[in-house]
Amino acid sequence: MTDIGELNFHDLQPSQFYISEKKLHDIREWFDPQDLSGFEPIPVKMLDGVPVMTDGHTRAVAALLCGLDSVPLCRDEDDLDWEMYRRCVQECRRRDIFSPADLLGRIIPGSEYDEKWNRWCDRMQAEVIRDRIVIKEQDLDDALLDILIRLSTDWEAENSCYGYRKNEKADIEGNRIFIAKDGEDVIGYLFGYLEKSERSTSIMPDGTPVFEVEELYVKPEYRSKGIGKMLFAYAESAVRNDADYIMLSTATKNWRAIFHFYLDELGMEFWSARLFKKVTHDETIV
Repeated sequence: MTDIGELNFHDLQPSQFYISEKKLHDIREWFDPQDLSGFEPIPVKMLDGVPVMTDGHTRAVAALLCGLDSVPLCRDEDDLDWEMYRRCVQECRRRDIFSPADLLGRIIPGSEYDEKWNRWCDRMQAEVIRDRIVIKEQDLDDALLDILIRLSTDWEAENSCYGYRKNEKADIEGNRIFIAKDGEDVIGYLFGYLEKSERSTSIMPDGTPVFEVEELYVKPEYRSKGIGKMLFAYAESAVRNDADYIMLSTATKNWRAIFHFYLDELGMEFWSARLFKKVTHDETIV
């Protein structure tokens, strides 16, 4: 096993390919190359036989700019998502970044850093999560019922929809149920039912077969990663031979985000909306 303490800068593989100019400036304000007693060791993990920096890239660059060849290191014992780090390392190598010295020419302003690094990380993390998510249709049993009720209880606690209450067994029975799983955990669901349309002649003839989506929910930590879209697409494919339309209603309080999701991302069309405005009374009127 490689002794982390014997490594120097040239041995370390970065997992980050840009450095924030502002962060670097802030570190150099306090960094003293003559006294490393207060220097937080840079964490290193052996990944596929290669010593990979899991953090501390800006501190490493600050040390290099001061002429240092080494700084305190420590073995990273945290249980991190190593597939994400693996992809970061692959991207670094694709960009010819094989040691911290290769980051010296990749110091950029904060606004560019946010766009080129932070947003890249967001997209990569979403891809990694989507790759391991399994979507499937599942019959209702006691175990699944408990899970769906628990998730809907969490949804109720979010207070994100007007009038939403947690489900009971009667709310779920009789629906076609689609779930999203990350390993053994159900992290999202969609359920709905087939029916013949009524009183919808402005958009379709009465009697048109329709799949009505009752609920679509994804746990907060898995949102904005395309999982809701995966659930919808799977359900759409599953009911394609039984329904001519997919319909749904929403009472969300975050209507801008939901309309973007359903209209822009899923390609649904807008039909109707019910709006409200509280009237302010003139207290001076007697």
